[in-house]
Amino acid sequence: MSTGIKNFDMKASLATFSFSCCCFITFFSTVLSPKTGKPLQSGSAWRVFAVPGDDVTLPCRSNTPDHPSPVTAVEWLRVDGPSPLTVHVERDGKELVKEKAAEYLGRTAVMDDGSLKLLGVTQQDSGTYRCVLLRGAATEDAILVSLFVGEVPEVHTSLLRTSANEMFVKWESSGWMQEPTISVLDANKKELNAHRESSLGSDDLFSVRVQVDAATAKETEKIMCRVEIPETSFRKEKQISIIDEFNPPEADLWYVGCIVNGVVLLLVVVFAVVKKRQRLSRLIDYRRVSTVDTQQLFINEYGDIMRVTTTGSSKSLLVNGQLLTGVQASHEMAKEDLEGLKRHKEKLVTVGNNLGIHPALIAGIISRQSRFGAELEVNGYGKGDGNCFGLMQINKHYHIVKGGPYSEEHLDQGVTFLIQHIKTMERKHPSRTKEQQLKGALACYIAGEEKVLPLSYEDLDSVTPRGDFANDVVARAQWFAENAF
Repeated sequence: MSTGIKNFDMKASLATFSFSCCCFITFFSTVLSPKTGKPLQSGSAWRVFAVPGDDVTLPCRSNTPDHPSPVTAVEWLRVDGPSPLTVHVERDGKELVKEKAAEYLGRTAVMDDGSLKLLGVTQQDSGTYRCVLLRGAATEDAILVSLFVGEVPEVHTSLLRTSANEMFVKWESSGWMQEPTISVLDANKKELNAHRESSLGSDDLFSVRVQVDAATAKETEKIMCRVEIPETSFRKEKQISIIDEFNPPEADLWYVGCIVNGVVLLLVVVFAVVKKRQRLSRLIDYRRVSTVDTQQLFINEYGDIMRVTTTGSSKSLLVNGQLLTGVQASHEMAKEDLEGLKRHKEKLVTVGNNLGIHPALIAGIISRQSRFGAELEVNGYGKGDGNCFGLMQINKHYHIVKGGPYSEEHLDQGVTFLIQHIKTMERKHPSRTKEQQLKGALACYIAGEEKVLPLSYEDLDSVTPRGDFANDVVARAQWFAENAF
């Protein structure tokens, strides 16, 4: 995914999926009607998947559907706890509520075939349920149903262009309890040929990835991603529109040829300059470069971190009897992380050079997210959130995490996410300065674009953890820029 930002030159108008990093998570809105289960192997439980708030149907289909005797009683119990809970008991068409567990009052109904309709499910409803059908004096075999209630993982979109000038659109997602199917369609709802991958992780959660050649939809310039869960009515669709500046409308071929030749010549010059700058950057000993020299090295493609306004942290610190607030508190926390930064400084500089982001800004994010590893478990996941991975705390349920928790590949992935948010801010808020767009991208990194994009610049942090993420990261980054790079 790290190449998805660096290798394309185009305008992409995206009805985007959110990029979600810890500590804030966004989910699909759903269009689910009541679910029904999918039978597994003989003798095992049926499985039903749902998201909070949905109405679900737990199946209780008889093993002998042509039994001559009518059903006289239906009993539903929840059996995954220390003792069974009565969910719904019905005899001769009337419900018996005397023994019914309080949490199921007013939420259940039995259908003609004995299946249970459970209204407004929550994650607390996840568990194993048993249905027993009574026919006269005979009792049917018990039927077990496993209900899983959880949030639906996000699907993430990236665009990339190869060295052969081929453009691809990629969707990927992880953390699915049941394997989803992802289809790619053009504007006419015709399914496009796509490369698909699916895997089951050690946590028994599915990850999926789909990639399609954008040229297959060039006539409509629109591509739709459809996500479905088999054996349920879940379906979610979102559309992106792609305008590729490398493929201009047909016109006078001589004129187009001149334009192409000019662009190629310009790219050759730019490439030579970039390579020269990279060679020079590798020769620089960052331990001996002044703050001004370092800022000049990074050409401020996405804004100058030192010019971003900040109010600092909302958290107060007591240091040597002095109460520090705001920017001072952020600076103190950055100072405490300086030793941790030194262990990873070389990697931060390399990734910053490759992607055009000042390494001090990367350091500011890491300082806030994981304290340079001090807040990570031995396995690389966060002590406060076991779903969030590495120095930059990337959520495994919403991204396919790459590399080790302290690796350059991991840093590249996290910074690439940030750049994607910067690009979105540039497109959605072109009147803002680069520094304002950069600060908005920091808020998107932690809170998601859907939450941040509608906000004014002054309210960016109103939806972030502690209400200060962007301001705190900026203040820490400014301290690192002045004292570490």
